[in-house]
Amino acid sequence: MGEAKQFPFHLALMKVSYASPQISDYLTLFLMLNGSMVVTVGEKEYQLNQDDLFVINPRQQFQVKSTDKNLLLSLRIDKKPITPQFKENWLPFIACSTIGSEAENSEKIQQLRAALAHLMAAYFKQNDETELEIYQHFFTVLTLLVKNFKKERFPTPQITEDLADDRMNQLLEQIQKNYDQPISLESLAETSGISYYHLSRSFKKQVGVNFTEYLNQIRLMHAAEALVLTTQSVIKVALNSGFSNAKTFHQVFKKQYGLTPANYRKKYALANDQKKQETKEADYQEITGAAALQELARYLVEKDIEDENAAIEQRLQLALPKGVQPNYHSGKKIIKIGPAGEGLANGVQRELCILQKDLGFDLVQFEGFCEETNFENDVLLVSEYILNNQWFDFLVSIQLKPMIQLFLPENYTEKADVQLWCDKQLKIIRHFLNRYGKDEVEQWYIQWSLPKVNSVWSEGSRWGYHYFYRKLKQLVQGCKMGLMSLRSLDEKEYQQYQAFIQEQESQRCLPDFISFHADPYASASIKDQHALRFKEYQQAILNRVKSVITASQIGRETVHSVWEPELFLTDWNTLVGEGNTFSGTFFRSALILESIIELSQEVTGIAFWLNIKVKERQTYTREDSSLSVFLYEELRRPLFFSLRFLNHLNGELVASGDGYLLTRNQGQYQLLLYNSSYLDPLYSVDTFQVQYQTKKVKIHLRDLPVGNYLIREYVLDKDHGGIYNDWIRVGGQAELDHELQKYLEQKIVPKFELKKELIDSFGYELETTLTLNACQLYLFQPLY
Repeated sequence: MGEAKQFPFHLALMKVSYASPQISDYLTLFLMLNGSMVVTVGEKEYQLNQDDLFVINPRQQFQVKSTDKNLLLSLRIDKKPITPQFKENWLPFIACSTIGSEAENSEKIQQLRAALAHLMAAYFKQNDETELEIYQHFFTVLTLLVKNFKKERFPTPQITEDLADDRMNQLLEQIQKNYDQPISLESLAETSGISYYHLSRSFKKQVGVNFTEYLNQIRLMHAAEALVLTTQSVIKVALNSGFSNAKTFHQVFKKQYGLTPANYRKKYALANDQKKQETKEADYQEITGAAALQELARYLVEKDIEDENAAIEQRLQLALPKGVQPNYHSGKKIIKIGPAGEGLANGVQRELCILQKDLGFDLVQFEGFCEETNFENDVLLVSEYILNNQWFDFLVSIQLKPMIQLFLPENYTEKADVQLWCDKQLKIIRHFLNRYGKDEVEQWYIQWSLPKVNSVWSEGSRWGYHYFYRKLKQLVQGCKMGLMSLRSLDEKEYQQYQAFIQEQESQRCLPDFISFHADPYASASIKDQHALRFKEYQQAILNRVKSVITASQIGRETVHSVWEPELFLTDWNTLVGEGNTFSGTFFRSALILESIIELSQEVTGIAFWLNIKVKERQTYTREDSSLSVFLYEELRRPLFFSLRFLNHLNGELVASGDGYLLTRNQGQYQLLLYNSSYLDPLYSVDTFQVQYQTKKVKIHLRDLPVGNYLIREYVLDKDHGGIYNDWIRVGGQAELDHELQKYLEQKIVPKFELKKELIDSFGYELETTLTLNACQLYLFQPLY
């Protein structure tokens, strides 16, 4: 990206073992992100360790070597493209090194580290819209370097003031271009039309040295370069640099550098060093793209680089009403596990037990029944449903009701085959009706699902639905029979859904509930069009589902009773960070929580995956960004804690608005705050962008009953309940051993504080800060 845009610098993230001696016109800056390396400048060696900064000025010879695993941020600034916008000597000698640095520079160094991190985040996003942002951070780095770390160093030519006119600029450019030619102040005066006396005084005044000194400095700079880079003889170097004879060259060179040209070459000769190293090739790896962003994210988390002045502010005055208010509505919670057989795994059952204990889910959605190992014509000495008994007995024991997805095999097209398959499913349900009784099975949900592959309702599928519907209702009237309706905004899918409902209405087999999907990441084309506007996408699908219901209701008003099926959103997502880096850095609890609050007003229930592994076994793809309550085993994801926050909201809905919700239940108050941000996940590794999504909230709760309160405060953000940052802090290992796994399970929880407050007639004031997509919960319990 950098080269394509032709920026006046090159930024690279590198793992370096060896880089051969070199001299360049670039100002080079190293930031050691991890590990260590040795930089040799001239004859002096510098050991760079983690967090060290080191600047190499133009024309300084250096080489790099390391035997340690390391990660280096290298910034090479080319001053030539920038110079026309400034005066000739705009870039002074930069003395910037944290090796043995004094404490007084620590704040300036940290500012420079942060600016470099922001520059790198913008540079590696590979987004055509970030060019201005890149330049902003680049010039911030330049400003910090020149302002805080410049050092006067003779003999670099210094212009003491802004040049009075363009003629002096032109003369300096002429000297720099023609330094190797015979040139004199008299000839310059003559060609410029300025008197010799006036030009001599003006040159000294504006440039800071007289003409001869300035010319010699330019010539010596080029001569020193030739001595270390080439094998030319000393006399040829002198003549090629503009000196008329070797004697003069020796005199001014030794005065300038303290060494004769021959000794200078012997000490610093790069050509000789390269001959010594010619059998050793450069050994380094440059990291780009997503891998670079992942390494940067790791560094930002570890160093916690922040900008405290970037928050937006929100002030709220909430007066509590005296009268009874409408109740807060929360929908049913559904957990998804994939095929029924997944439920037999010990890990799955442990996680389900935790869910029921801490969150109290209503339904578990799974595909079909467990596959038994019976054979035809067996003489059965035990039940033919051993595995199914184990699974459903477990569900009954934890009071979790099933939502069973039935997928008619797509090769079943003949009615006889369809009927045989339906009867087999009904036989299993009859078995459980006898095992658990009518009261239990009437709380079950059976979903007739769209075919997985072609998503088309065949004639056999439609016939099978109403056959199964009638037989199920004859068997157990109260058991809910439902339909999977839409999985996208595909027009053909919508039309067949309309036709299906019309057909079942004529058969008087309308479903008790309707499920639908609204995942903006279901396919690449859907993602490109809808991911950043996922709420609009979800609402558009929901509107289509409801439109068919409404059309049926209008037609039924004078014929039958009103049809009001339950609605379940069973596969969905919010804005997510994709890939290893962004799925971790893009914290999104507030987005999830806000979506649940809003959707709960329009649907009966919402589904979530149990963990990423059960979904990955269905999709055969990485599912780091799926909506699951566990990552794997018992490692809770932020969604788990978001749902726990919502469980505390009960009773009357007292107040709600942008980023807050207040409920009242039996004299206790529950205040939920959330800072939902729709920042592009690409920016989640850049704390400069993230900090501008931070919100400072000041709230005054008025008309609270006077008295003593026990106040519980919970904070859910990237550092308290988010997995990625704590995982990074313990080393970011892909494989977690048992000890580390258990440590993270205990460590990754929301922050909790408990305090006792006396609330008087003024009410209660609180002031807090919510970072990107953070949530906070306050529970007010009166003490009597």
